[in-house]
Amino acid sequence: MSKEILTFIRNRVSQPALTEPAPQENEWQAILEAASRAADHGNLRPWRYRIYEGEGRAKLGEIYWQHALSEVAALPESKKDSFIKKAYRAPAVLLIYAHIQDHPKVPAIEQIMATSAAAQQVLLGLNALGYGGMWRSGPACFTQKTKNLLELDSNDQIVGLIYVGTAKEQPKPSPDPMLADRLEWVRD
Repeated sequence: MSKEILTFIRNRVSQPALTEPAPQENEWQAILEAASRAADHGNLRPWRYRIYEGEGRAKLGEIYWQHALSEVAALPESKKDSFIKKAYRAPAVLLIYAHIQDHPKVPAIEQIMATSAAAQQVLLGLNALGYGGMWRSGPACFTQKTKNLLELDSNDQIVGLIYVGTAKEQPKPSPDPMLADRLEWVRD
């Protein structure tokens, strides 16, 4: 394996400040095809992708608002725009979720992990094409209410939302020793 690939992977960072442009359709296709090579016990291909762009993001923003209302019933209508604007933090938002299948050898958790691996590969693919991404989740991603609002099946599990665009600033890789106190060798 070339050192350049390791350096590329090591230098990837999340980019919360994103602007136009986002990937074009052919670039999305290439990124998602590459991401779909993630480790996948049973070759079930559990990952599912949905891209929100343009005014399609308003649908996602409305879901944010509806979920917030279900959590805090007394939210004033004046707060609605702030929830809808969250979907506009980037020119595109990728919803990635696992479509979990009953399988005698591949439990749901492994299908979710495979989908998470695909999400990480999306981030690498975006970076390879000069785009930035920010993987977001949170409690709302794990509620039945959100799944209903997104019209997902009961056997689907959201892994996250990846905000996608072009970084407003060049990101700086972390100088931290990433493995400090996180690696243990067992040799004997």
